[in-house]
Amino acid sequence: MAPTQTSPWKSADDRLREREIKREAVLRAAARAFSERGFHNTALEDVARDLKVTKPTVYYYGESKEALLAACYRRALDTLDDVTLAAGPESASARDRLRVLIIAYAEAILSIYGRCLTRVPDNSVSPPIRAELRAIKRTVDDRIRAVLTQGVEDGSLIPTDTKMTAFAIAGALNAAALWFEDDGPKTARQIGEHYAELFVGALEPR
Repeated sequence: MAPTQTSPWKSADDRLREREIKREAVLRAAARAFSERGFHNTALEDVARDLKVTKPTVYYYGESKEALLAACYRRALDTLDDVTLAAGPESASARDRLRVLIIAYAEAILSIYGRCLTRVPDNSVSPPIRAELRAIKRTVDDRIRAVLTQGVEDGSLIPTDTKMTAFAIAGALNAAALWFEDDGPKTARQIGEHYAELFVGALEPR
């Protein structure tokens, strides 16, 4: 029997996996450039230069500058959506769930995509995309408020204006994304733990 010859061509799965890896690299480079230089001050040539690839390569994976920004926003918001949905088991006290939620929110919003979401105004994208993104933001806010409401009901948190408190929590964490850097003295998790201690401590019954 003749020996089996190894094909020099990659399988469809390998090609798809390679494409996703390259697209992720383009998105991360774009998110970093938009965060550091601003959306309007960043050209696709800048993203290409940062990656040491050609401009057509960036176009291939991003289509346009707005499409890249929208994809970066979605990465951040999808992560926030996931972590707020999974903020501890329903059987846990709201106090414990709030702590988990704040730490997870911090890690998401302080990621490269989260910093892009916070630092680049969403009026840089078209109205339909903006409406879609803001709908996800409202869902995330509703989940924070739901945990706060649960806390009042189970007695693990003091009664409060849940809407204002949710805004305060998200606002404080979003503001941290304006100054956070990957090589700073604190990790995203450490910052999340600090904010969790502050907010949970303030909302615990005395």
